[in-house]
Amino acid sequence: MATASELWERVFGKGVQDATDYTGRPMKKAAYNQSGSAYGWVLEYILPLDKGGLKETSNMHIVSYEACALRGGKITYTIDGNRFQVQKDGRGGRAIYKIGDKRISFWEREFGNVDEAEDFTGRTILKCAYGQNNSRYGWDIDHIMPLSKGGKDTDENKQIVHVDTNDEKQDKITFVSDNGKTYQVQKSSNNSPEYWANGYDYSDKKYCMVEIIND
Repeated sequence: MATASELWERVFGKGVQDATDYTGRPMKKAAYNQSGSAYGWVLEYILPLDKGGLKETSNMHIVSYEACALRGGKITYTIDGNRFQVQKDGRGGRAIYKIGDKRISFWEREFGNVDEAEDFTGRTILKCAYGQNNSRYGWDIDHIMPLSKGGKDTDENKQIVHVDTNDEKQDKITFVSDNGKTYQVQKSSNNSPEYWANGYDYSDKKYCMVEIIND
């Protein structure tokens, strides 16, 4: 079974010292098991052992001391006015999902009933990692055509992107990703689906992202 430090590095990456849990509470790597610290965190069983959960790394996640205490080992619970529930993650395990979250509904609209996908740059994202900026699988919702460039705040102008992709793209029409590829916003009607970046489905959208081949 992985140690707390190993699991932290697996989730947030090596060298990362500050992160947030799924409720948005701040944590510091050095504050493991420090109940008196505002940044303290623990390893919590996603599906509690007394509810049939397994004592395995795959059934553990990193959570702040405060969130762990507020949850109290429940399957369905409320924290900060948000309802959470332990559900099957589609990969044989369990994950914690926010109930009734429109952003999760948007995920299901874009990708269907899956818990892992890739954004248009090919970065891996997990359904349960919405808004987790310190997670290597975190994601957000991006306006394909930036609002500052005339794009509309509608679902047909939105796509799901990794948090790193979101930071790279910002309100640009053309940008270069860390993978060395150049991407550009173009009208979907002007492009065959084979040119849609990483196969992202833009069939119901006015704009799409395409990879620009630099000569």
